[in-house]
Amino acid sequence: MNRIAPFRRFEAVVKSYVDGSYENWPIAGSYIRRTVGQHWQPSFTGRPGNFEEASLSKMPAPIYDKFVRGYTEKQWGVPARELSPDLARRFDVRDDDDPRLMRQAFQGIPQKGYAHFVRALLGTIPVLLNCDYNHNRSQFVAKKLTIFTGPIDEYFGHDLGRLKYRGQVREHAYLPTTDWVQPCVQVNNPDPTSGPHIRTIEWKHFMPPEDAQKIRGTVLTRETPVTPNDPNSYEYPFPDDTNGKLYRRYADRARDIQGLLICGRLGEYRYYDMDQAIARAQLLARRILDMENVGACVGVPQDSPVRL
Repeated sequence: MNRIAPFRRFEAVVKSYVDGSYENWPIAGSYIRRTVGQHWQPSFTGRPGNFEEASLSKMPAPIYDKFVRGYTEKQWGVPARELSPDLARRFDVRDDDDPRLMRQAFQGIPQKGYAHFVRALLGTIPVLLNCDYNHNRSQFVAKKLTIFTGPIDEYFGHDLGRLKYRGQVREHAYLPTTDWVQPCVQVNNPDPTSGPHIRTIEWKHFMPPEDAQKIRGTVLTRETPVTPNDPNSYEYPFPDDTNGKLYRRYADRARDIQGLLICGRLGEYRYYDMDQAIARAQLLARRILDMENVGACVGVPQDSPVRL
């Protein structure tokens, strides 16, 4: 990635605001031992059938209620028991108190931001903005392959039904006389009684410390989940059985269309973290460039999510 644009080291720290205190997320082992007991046990055994059971198979019920249930139900707008158990794979319960969100060896953000990174990535590739491909398909004829990264159901005109997505409404606040508000870049708000937002971002934490110290004031962004109608606002594929089955029907159709690759978070109806998205793009690019295996990338590939 540094060949495209230079990255600098950045390791995200996330806290959850619980009972008036900032606690580690993912949940620190010391917090569970302090609040539940040294010899705690998960509150669910057996094969989980939904997100709530999958979460309780990792932690005691009091921890789930404080950190997970409210956040999840605000995020998705439905009871946690209606969500897929696979969603619980996105977090863990830690034995130690390492505050870092991720523990990968290589972590960072582009030195000049992601907008600069994307411009460098595109280079001299022609880009047409403010043009809806679905409304102008006759103007674009692919010589070898069409790569579509929008919502897969929109590509087919929603003729099998609409997939459900969630998005965020973001409210920004500039505090000119306050230098810092939060202890870290992101603070989760899992308590359903303390507002509909799920987290607050303080942007100065992304900056190199020597630069952040020179700036007076701070900018906060509060994120509140919504169910958007505009595809431009789709962010999160909805993790339940009904939408999963509908997606697979669309994917089967896409796979039968020669010269078409539907991919990306919306195209594959799958949540990718940034490292997974980059690794997935590299994998698909290798398949496209290997013309002997171009058939393997026609349609929607069904690989497991890329794990680094």
